[in-house]
Amino acid sequence: MKELHDRIATQPSQQLTAPKLRRIIWGLIAAIWLPLLALPAFAAVGQSSLSDPLNIPPVLMVLALVISSLAGATALLMRIDRELSAAPDKPLLRPWLMCASHMAGAWLAGTLAFIVSRQASFEVWTTLGFVLTASFANAKFIESMLERYMPGRPNTGGTAP
Repeated sequence: MKELHDRIATQPSQQLTAPKLRRIIWGLIAAIWLPLLALPAFAAVGQSSLSDPLNIPPVLMVLALVISSLAGATALLMRIDRELSAAPDKPLLRPWLMCASHMAGAWLAGTLAFIVSRQASFEVWTTLGFVLTASFANAKFIESMLERYMPGRPNTGGTAP
């Protein structure tokens, strides 16, 4: 651990700078979404074979949870990327609050969208699309509310109050 700390502190060419971190973030976004393109097909197949007493396929519930988590993580990574590009030399303000708000917002909206779409008897693709859209939109909505009403604005290139 000490060797890693010394290397980061003494060799600027090998430090994890903001542009490198931004490339890693966008790589993560692509890596988590590309394999997910095939998963709705599994939900369509699993819908006829697996069911529970509530008549909701467990595969579809798991996929909705995964998709809402990924939508929240994508919104979070986009926010981190935006803050790093605005002020690459500044630390992130309250990263725990940023993570918690994005993920809680995405899970809440994803759950509500799943319930509404199942009550409306939407097809599998429509349900998962509705969960995805609602989760991402709510994570971004909560982000904008936190920016507006929380003291101590996020990094905008200047100094924080």
